[in-house]
Amino acid sequence: MSRFLYYLIFTNMMAIITTPIPRILLVQSEDGAIGSMLVGTAAGMIFMYITIKFFIRFPGMDFIDLLQAYTSNRVRIPVTIYFAIFWYISGLITLIMTVFLLITFLTPVMSIYTITCSIVITVFFGVLLKSKSVLFTMEIVVILLIPVALLMFFKLFTASEVDWDQTRLAIMHINQMPKYSSIVATSFMFLGCSNLIIFNRYFKEQQHVSMLSLVFISLFAVLMLVTSYFIPIGLSGFDRIEQLIFPWTSSADSVRMKFGIIERVIFIFMFLFVTLAFVSIIIHWHISYKLILSVFRLKALQFQQQNFTPFLVVLVFSLLGIWLTALLTQYQLYHYTSLFYYTIPLFVAILFFTMMAIKKGASK
Repeated sequence: MSRFLYYLIFTNMMAIITTPIPRILLVQSEDGAIGSMLVGTAAGMIFMYITIKFFIRFPGMDFIDLLQAYTSNRVRIPVTIYFAIFWYISGLITLIMTVFLLITFLTPVMSIYTITCSIVITVFFGVLLKSKSVLFTMEIVVILLIPVALLMFFKLFTASEVDWDQTRLAIMHINQMPKYSSIVATSFMFLGCSNLIIFNRYFKEQQHVSMLSLVFISLFAVLMLVTSYFIPIGLSGFDRIEQLIFPWTSSADSVRMKFGIIERVIFIFMFLFVTLAFVSIIIHWHISYKLILSVFRLKALQFQQQNFTPFLVVLVFSLLGIWLTALLTQYQLYHYTSLFYYTIPLFVAILFFTMMAIKKGASK
């Protein structure tokens, strides 16, 4: 597989720390979280395999091209609008989560509008980049974050502050029945391959999905889930884990580096968190923006050879993001995010239905 496809998959998996997914799993630590992670991982790997195999059949064509070539407007337009909304909300969740985290741990006296606008302005120009530039930006970020992530993971797993007896206590609840909310939350981290609906245009060579690639991806997913679930329990205790609003951040803040320039792991984590958040928002909103532009362009915004519809779309994204960030509370964010994750099976069903429609049209 192309290295960019690995980047899309791994970036989405690592970006779960910028979402409420760890808290959703930890809240249900006594109510089937481990079983839910196992089921969600299996379902996610099946989804990933089917999605990648589908796009392999159409090298150099994104989902917009496929819908226009092999389906009617009655299918193309509503499906495109639905996917645009889905990807926008995915990026919006990360934006709001990042703002709340910065206010809580770094800038408690700064206005929420100041923080949100500073993020949105950067994202605004990132979304307007060409899709190929977004891929290269993601590659640079991933390469730069690899040593930072390795250092943080090493320190978290080897920290003396981690009480492994608490993690063993959590494992004792493996016999609990999986819960729907935890299953869909886990499966969200495997949706990175669905970003091919836009970026497949740049995969013009025939891709191959080997068993070794799937094993490597699944091992990385398990590592992220184990770190997201068991390390906070080991640091904060199994009985108190439900009280943490930001389990990852609180866990990183509990670990010290005895020797080194940076004493607290929280600083390493915050750098990793904010960087991943920016990349995740840009990718999700860029896909949403491309999908919307494939449906309509306003002729009234045409000036000479330049159409300003893209700027209008991203401006609406930004203003809506600022408004919702200021409107929602932390508890509302977790509640509405859980409801959003409930719709993931609907998203998968629509995607697979559309894939079958495209295959049928292509066969004719």
